[in-house]
Amino acid sequence: MRHLVSALLLAAVVGVGCSTGASATCERLPSVRPGLCIVEAADRGAAPAAALPLVSEDDTASGSIADLEGQVVILNFWASWCGPCRSEQPILNDAFDRLSGADVAFLGVNIGQDPLPNALAHQREFAIPYESLHDPTNAYAARFGGIGPRSIPSTILLDRQGRVAVRIFGEVFDPMELVVLATRLVEE
Repeated sequence: MRHLVSALLLAAVVGVGCSTGASATCERLPSVRPGLCIVEAADRGAAPAAALPLVSEDDTASGSIADLEGQVVILNFWASWCGPCRSEQPILNDAFDRLSGADVAFLGVNIGQDPLPNALAHQREFAIPYESLHDPTNAYAARFGGIGPRSIPSTILLDRQGRVAVRIFGEVFDPMELVVLATRLVEE
């Protein structure tokens, strides 16, 4: 029984980045967990585009991944009530600092029926250095396949053409994981 559980856990970890069914470069990258894959460029699909309101005091402000065209984008799905999202946020802030000056943009997506005042308080508490879109009904998040209140935090890396290159379901524990993956995508 213990071997079956171990095999299932290993399959889940290996499937984290390769769940699209597309071929992927699953070479072992330094500081990246085993099995987290970069999807081959030819097999990447375009990320869904939509303009959404920003988590902001200005209720007319909006944003979109289209605003970040030409950059590698680290798109993080979160909610203020999500414990793993809260513990992950300092890691994301650290990765943001480490990638400063690189051609990499960060964008959050606040989901999970998270009221705007709670999302704003979360942004202030963690001094989040990048903007977040507000998607309280999960309509936008759901377009990424499998992302919703039960699968956050989740992080998607988009290549310069706005295509999904990496999917990380669950918490990022090391900023270097994002740095290595994003740098690899910048160098493509």
